[in-house]
Amino acid sequence: MSQSSQVVRVILLVSCAHALVHLLEQSVASVEQVISADFQLTIEQSGFMGFALRLPYGIGAFFAGLLADRFGEKRILVLYLLGSAVVAASFMVTSTSSVLYAQMFSMGAFASMYHPAGLALLANQTTPAERSRALGLHGVFGSLGIASAPFLAGFMLSLRPGDWRGYYLLLSIISGSLGFLVWGLLKPVRHDDKATLGMAKSADASSEPASQARPSMPFQIWPYVLLVIGTALSGVVYGGVLHFLPRYLKEAGAMGWLETFVGHSISEAALGNYAAALALVCGAFGQWTAGRLAKPAKLPMMLSLVYAANVPFLLWMTFAEGGQRLLAACLWAFIHFMNQPLYNSLLPEFLPSRRRSVGFGFSNMMGFGVGAVGPPLVAQFDERFADYTYSYSALAVLALIAALLPLPLLFAGFAKREHQGD
Repeated sequence: MSQSSQVVRVILLVSCAHALVHLLEQSVASVEQVISADFQLTIEQSGFMGFALRLPYGIGAFFAGLLADRFGEKRILVLYLLGSAVVAASFMVTSTSSVLYAQMFSMGAFASMYHPAGLALLANQTTPAERSRALGLHGVFGSLGIASAPFLAGFMLSLRPGDWRGYYLLLSIISGSLGFLVWGLLKPVRHDDKATLGMAKSADASSEPASQARPSMPFQIWPYVLLVIGTALSGVVYGGVLHFLPRYLKEAGAMGWLETFVGHSISEAALGNYAAALALVCGAFGQWTAGRLAKPAKLPMMLSLVYAANVPFLLWMTFAEGGQRLLAACLWAFIHFMNQPLYNSLLPEFLPSRRRSVGFGFSNMMGFGVGAVGPPLVAQFDERFADYTYSYSALAVLALIAALLPLPLLFAGFAKREHQGD
């Protein structure tokens, strides 16, 4: 097999694992209304159910990064996939809300293993000029995974109203199957202080010629800290919006036209999920667009603009009603998800290649760990004021603060970049 074919196979397998981790992460939001009805949970309790999943999903990423640096990315990816399959299957015997919270916590812990391993694997095989497009494709798979969660849930709830356990059984089968594929087909990548230009390293690969290699960048703490704080704030926005997105869209009847189109009634939970899926598909287009437009020298400014562009759409979502809610959510998703290929392309420039797993791990710990407060934050406002005006306005303020943080990276005296040209 040629080196380019090996790279394509690695990118596709890792991207599929990325799609699945976001499907698992978003799964609870897709069926939280049905679960809440089954266990008689309040909106506030539902918010803490999202917190139970997202907190270990964030915190565990740091420890997963340490393990990936020690044992290799492939082993960590397989552990994430097979562990998630076991937890998803265990929902078939959930009997109490306490058990449910423990299962959500366990799923978040296994899912946390993906990002430090998968992102480091891809970052170590691409140059700064290539990285944005590779991560843009990787991000498209992630956004499609997020969108597939409410779509699959909506489809299953249309066939079997209230059967959220069957939904998780399906996710278990998908996760287990992909785990065995990754184990059999993904070639291990050997770490080196010199990253190969556009090719994967197999475990028995020899050293590359000097003309094809570049030196590892040193760790730059302050650029790294600013980026991590920005992704933590963006993570609160992400978690807060996504956990209640099907409920937010269902309440406005944003997909009522679908019943007219198909000619029969559809459960409200399913309609909310179909609307959320449509909005989140727009996020995939945002990922692809950012990956295509990104220029290495302009990454800090582009990331800042994307964070800032969240603000008007979050404010629109606070006041939108009916079909406007769906339109506002679609445009927010398109803009919001543009940050991921930009951020994931920029962050490795301040990390040595040998420590990119743990560097991405700590970043994801902050992004998803701090982001875990998003669902209970929105739930608190919604429980008290019965609308999204205050909660989404607060999220808009956080997005605006995040937009200021990448700007110091534009100055050469503050940050040394791998790629200073266009």
